[in-house]
Amino acid sequence: MTKRNYLFIGSILVLLAAVAWHFAGRNQQQPADMLAVVVEPFQIRQGWGYKVNVDGKTFIYQNVVPGIAGNHVFRSKEDALRVGQLMVAKLTSHQIPAVTAAEIQQLHISYE
Repeated sequence: MTKRNYLFIGSILVLLAAVAWHFAGRNQQQPADMLAVVVEPFQIRQGWGYKVNVDGKTFIYQNVVPGIAGNHVFRSKEDALRVGQLMVAKLTSHQIPAVTAAEIQQLHISYE
């Protein structure tokens, strides 16, 4: 191979490396850019509820079981926490934070 071919192949490799580096940096989220999203269960009446805090401020306050008709409360702290964690997962994956009755059933949530 001639010097010209080596130079051409070398410049192509440098260009590909620069493009790969550019796109690899875009897909990684920096921890400093992310807000803290935390679920916190709380006791009410004869049961439990949860709230989701984003950057220390209440974003979702749920004192009844969502997705179920009526005003039913969670029977246990763990049930409230599981649904709250589902909300956090939906928020952090850019989904609408809504819960359906089917999701409540899948999580085996008991309510009064």
